[in-house]
Amino acid sequence: MTRVLAIARHDAIAMAREPAAFVTLLLTPALLMLFVKPLYRSVLAQSGDTAANGAELAVPAMTVMFAFFMVGIASEAIFREHGWRTWDRLRVSPLRDWELLLGKVLPSYLMVLVLFAILFGLGVGVVGFRVRGSVPGVLAILLVLAAVVVSLAMALCAVSASRRQAFAYERLLALVFAGLGGALVPVALLPDWLEVPARLTPTYWAMRGFGDVVLAGRGFPAVLPELAALGAFVLVFGGVAVSRFRMDTARQHWD
Repeated sequence: MTRVLAIARHDAIAMAREPAAFVTLLLTPALLMLFVKPLYRSVLAQSGDTAANGAELAVPAMTVMFAFFMVGIASEAIFREHGWRTWDRLRVSPLRDWELLLGKVLPSYLMVLVLFAILFGLGVGVVGFRVRGSVPGVLAILLVLAAVVVSLAMALCAVSASRRQAFAYERLLALVFAGLGGALVPVALLPDWLEVPARLTPTYWAMRGFGDVVLAGRGFPAVLPELAALGAFVLVFGGVAVSRFRMDTARQHWD
């Protein structure tokens, strides 16, 4: 475990030296919360929830949407080593393969959680976000959602030969997930024929879980189906990563 933590510490330092991407992915959803809050307030009022102020949808929606833009920061941890030509050096070190990969995954997972914590903190302090139901339910969704993000990043690393290729996949999936899953527009407002495709996105299940505890005021057991669905995405993405990732594959960074 000491070697895992050493790799994780190295990656955390590398992320801290280049904070621009993370800051952008923090400031953008924070500002968007303010802009979309009145829109979501109108949507909730039309659905009969006149007591809602809009933050109940704005904060989870922007957080979930930009969570999947964090996939790029997580996958960068792998491609960066290839760009620096240090990947092979790490592999010939005493590190086992699983230690190297776990050391890469751990800081990314924690950084996603940091993003969630800051955005929800701003939601509570600035936008007026309140949870009517189970707070542990909200936390559980965020913890599993972070695992979905990181497992997707590893899956894209496994199937992409270059950082540019992975970047294209990341942006496409993030936008499709947001559009279909209810992060941009509530699923209830989408055409009926999109309901089945929406269920095939992790965003749908995260937003549905937040709806159960944040808006409907339900307890922790209510989000167990959503947590199971998100866990299934972790298994699928993780399965792709395990089956397709080859430690000896040469990968190209941006150049």
